[in-house]
Amino acid sequence: MIAVYGITVAVGAWLSGALSDLWGPRRVMIAGFAVWLVFQVLLLTVALPAMNYPLLLLIYGLRGFGYPLFAYGFLVWVTAATAPQRMGTAVGWCWFAFTGGLPTLGSLLASDDSAGRVVPHAARVAIGAAVRVFSTGSQFGFLVCMPFFFTETVGFTTSAWLRLLSVMFTANIFANLFFGAVGDRLGWQRTMTWFGAVACAVTCLALYYVPLAAGADFAAAAVVAALYGIALAGYVPISALVPALAPRHKGQAMSALNLGAGASTFAGPAVVALALGPFGVAGIVWIFAGLHLATAVAIRFLEPDPEFTAPDGASAAPLGAELHAGRP
Repeated sequence: MIAVYGITVAVGAWLSGALSDLWGPRRVMIAGFAVWLVFQVLLLTVALPAMNYPLLLLIYGLRGFGYPLFAYGFLVWVTAATAPQRMGTAVGWCWFAFTGGLPTLGSLLASDDSAGRVVPHAARVAIGAAVRVFSTGSQFGFLVCMPFFFTETVGFTTSAWLRLLSVMFTANIFANLFFGAVGDRLGWQRTMTWFGAVACAVTCLALYYVPLAAGADFAAAAVVAALYGIALAGYVPISALVPALAPRHKGQAMSALNLGAGASTFAGPAVVALALGPFGVAGIVWIFAGLHLATAVAIRFLEPDPEFTAPDGASAAPLGAELHAGRP
């Protein structure tokens, strides 16, 4: 079910950018909300009470189109309407809100229970999309395998694990704001390389080896979980950088980026599915650490197009023109 959901999320994420160019991001957001609401209601009132597996797959999968159309449609809107010199800060605020809702509040509430055309520079845009896949691939992979590691090997209760998730993503919320602003000052590529890719590689390993050595010590686990959440935020400038690779085709570039964002929800669990049996959790953390280091190399190829810093109107994309005309 998670794999099917991940596929539809990936497709919905890709569509969010393409449809934003055609319809405008506001309509894409409305469509995403409507899709999520309809299939959420059907999931709760029809599929779950019936416990029909094919029906669950269908409805849960179709529900996956909803949130990426809404959330990533809004992200397209942000990147089209924001001045280049403020782009990192703007997307930092966007991911601040996104992370505050999707993983953070959900984990906290659960713990209380105690139970179009090819864009120019397509190769660089494709590299950016690949970086986006693996920037959060470890996050979604860990959400599959780490609950069992922390409860069965380390000795945490399920409630303690969920509180640990809340610590992780609470740290991530505020780090999203911080690294968005840092990226605007230090440079998007430099911020992503050191505070995102390299830091994630190190903290992936720490998230496994520190609790393994310390045992059921919540404070120690919380520190490394927070550091991992902070490191994930180091990739925030990717949402500013990829549109800068193709400034005349921001919608299409964001489609590729959003496809990568959606695909990460599939790629992470897929790595776990393939590696858990032969390599165990230790092997998985090393694989994700290696993938993060690979993104550090890939980021070197993501130089913004010089046209991105051109005066307003000289390189406006169709979406940007529509927004400035007052028709989002």
